Amino acid sequence: MDMNSDLDSEDTNTATVVVPSALAGFAGGRSHIPVGMDTSLDPPRLPLPDVLDRLRVEVPSLERRIRDEQGAIRGHVNIYIDGVDIRELGGPETVVVGGATVEIIASVSGG
Repeated sequence: MDMNSDLDSEDTNTATVVVPSALAGFAGGRSHIPVGMDTSLDPPRLPLPDVLDRLRVEVPSLERRIRDEQGAIRGHVNIYIDGVDIRELGGPETVVVGGATVEIIASVSGG
C-alpha cells in the first residue's frame, strides 16, 4: 500500500499495528508498532488474538485498553485489518497476513 510504504509494510514477516493518538501515550508515543508473524507459515500470518498477544509483550500498557480481563476485545474498541472491520471478516479470530495494517480505533466519549 502506498500510504504505508514509509512503514516498510511490504515486509511480509510483520504486520503494522496502528494505534490512535489517544492511546499512543501508552505505547511510548509510538503510533505504528510492527508485530512479527509466524514465518513458518506461507504466507506468514497469525490469528488476531496472537497479534494482540505479541502487541501485549511489546507494549504491555496497551493491553487493558484493548482487551478485557478474559482477553475479549473491549466493546468500545474497533479493529480494522487493511481498512476492513473485523466484524466483516472472521470476527475476533480473523487471521492477519504479513504486510497487513491492523488499526485499533478506540471510541472516546465525553460528558
